[in-house]
Amino acid sequence: YLTDRSGHVVIRLMPTLSPVESKKEALLDVASALFYSQGFHVTGIKQIIETAGIAKGTFYSHFKSKDAIGVAWLRKRHHQWNGMLEDFLSQQKSTPRAQLLGYFDFLTTWMESCNNRGCAFLNALSEIPDASDPMREEVRQHKAELHARFRHLVDVHFVGRSSSERAHLAAITFISFEGAIVETQNFGEPWPIAAARRQLKSIL
Repeated sequence: YLTDRSGHVVIRLMPTLSPVESKKEALLDVASALFYSQGFHVTGIKQIIETAGIAKGTFYSHFKSKDAIGVAWLRKRHHQWNGMLEDFLSQQKSTPRAQLLGYFDFLTTWMESCNNRGCAFLNALSEIPDASDPMREEVRQHKAELHARFRHLVDVHFVGRSSSERAHLAAITFISFEGAIVETQNFGEPWPIAAARRQLKSIL
């Protein structure tokens, strides 16, 4: 990032990649698009290789297995999704209340933009039953960070409440957010997000 004197981001700088790194990123981009659009299990290495237009050896020079590129996909998705969220929230008022409601406004915009395909992490979770799988750990870390974001805003907004009350409010806000994603994906309509936002607004 490049910032001005007040610390505001004015330009997002992209790192310069070597040719090898660029090929790896291009391969990961192809795999990410396929995993997200059609699912992790249904996407095979052969399809990734053919879609990317690379040799089989090139794939394995970068990723030892499909699981390895699956983990890389979720890590990249984590940064991409958080970047979209932060860009959206930076345009909202900076008060904790406005930021909390802004999460649900972002959800409406984002779900529409992805045609209600939903959360890559929740989609992956539904496909991977083994809780010890490395991809499940990526899901847990992503969601734990999101929960922590809610907890911080709730702590600031409800500064006069007890720690246990604030923990409860952060938990139900996080669960409402996650549930709104799932049911908007399920019904293909935005009303679950609107309902969750109204509920949050009533307690703020």
